[in-house]
Amino acid sequence: MRRTLAELARLLATPPVAPDVVVTGAAIDSRACRPGDLFVAIRGERTDGHDYLADAAAHGAVAALVAREVAHPLPQLLVADPVAALQRLAASERARSAGRLVGITGSVAKTTTKEFLAALLSTTFRTGSTAGSRNSQAGFPAELCSRPDGLEWFVAELGMSHAGELDRLGAVAQPDALLYTVIAPVHLEYFASIEAIAEAKAELIPHLAGDGLLVLNAADGRVARLAGRFAGRVVRYGIPGSSDLWLDGYEGRGLLGASFTLRGRDVAIPVEWAMAGRHQAANLVAAAACALALGVKAEHVAPCAATLTPAPRRGEVHVLPSGITLVDDSYNASPVAVTRLLELLAETEGRRVAVLGEMLELGRDSLALHREIGLVAGRSADVVIAVGGPPAAALADAATGAETHAVEDAAAAVAVLAGLLRKGDVVLVKGSRGIGLDRVADALRRGER
Repeated sequence: MRRTLAELARLLATPPVAPDVVVTGAAIDSRACRPGDLFVAIRGERTDGHDYLADAAAHGAVAALVAREVAHPLPQLLVADPVAALQRLAASERARSAGRLVGITGSVAKTTTKEFLAALLSTTFRTGSTAGSRNSQAGFPAELCSRPDGLEWFVAELGMSHAGELDRLGAVAQPDALLYTVIAPVHLEYFASIEAIAEAKAELIPHLAGDGLLVLNAADGRVARLAGRFAGRVVRYGIPGSSDLWLDGYEGRGLLGASFTLRGRDVAIPVEWAMAGRHQAANLVAAAACALALGVKAEHVAPCAATLTPAPRRGEVHVLPSGITLVDDSYNASPVAVTRLLELLAETEGRRVAVLGEMLELGRDSLALHREIGLVAGRSADVVIAVGGPPAAALADAATGAETHAVEDAAAAVAVLAGLLRKGDVVLVKGSRGIGLDRVADALRRGER
């Protein structure tokens, strides 16, 4: 993006200020502002961006988008709703861009699949992607406004917590391709059923270009049924023999990686890589199915895959000086994702310790889902430490066959670990972001045990 404040004021129908100031990006966190950024002041449940204009300016912001004027010299564009205004700005940027956009959505694996796809597309095209998990109503538009010039493909993660949110993001993104991962029981606090989640995920499809590409997980029935909502080109992955691409001959080496073949009707790509877990290979199948359909040559896939590593706190493996192996997957959690990691833990040599945080936003099914995870944990781990409230306690109660501990918070989990860990142990740390198990992983890496 490169626009003057005068241009932005006309676009947003707001009084002009400092008309010659040039804006080159957007940020919703004052700490993340870069020189030339427009700081979007958002009022949240806990903080109000309007209180951080000085910090934004100190980090390089040249103007702010505000819902009320703030006593600070930073030029301010006054609008009724800064998030809506940011979305309008991002939609304008998208409309005047010559590059193409591929959106990735689903209940799990969005960020990892996005990183894999961006890497694969980069072998052939000038490619950019959204940073981290910035997939929200404000995060994605800010990323779109901050992307570099001259990209041929932009890979965007698109997320939601409520119905209607993906419709709004789709209107901004106007994707040329859409990739769906898995629809799972996430955000059930806000939806009556998984079917309702699937319907909300489908909100993106009407915004997909008519000559675009829809990439679907054929192994997930709810995702597979989305094919009937799009009249254009559909690529399917996941089911051997009947999809366009699937996983074949998977041979896991625990935390040391795996070998397998990406196989399709007319392609066979042997892959050797250091990523742990069959679920990561499944994420590569999704990304490769999309990349191949968009023009990446098959011979580029395996060399690229060999360079891939997990995103931060999404399965990172750390061999600590104490001889303990830490699997840090503390970024977030859902029943499907936790089950996958526990299955990986079960395949790993050594005494297996699972530190599992409460899974949030599961609604009325929360206790039942935590009990189900407890049963899996009891079969997969030698020691289970459940962190959180009553749902975590239910998980610990169900983890029969393992030594169990139920604690209230991350600090208590660190204290329990200090009394039981020994050389050769493998520790999996996974939980919803709000439980803060990243503090457990960080404490172990610092040697606090």
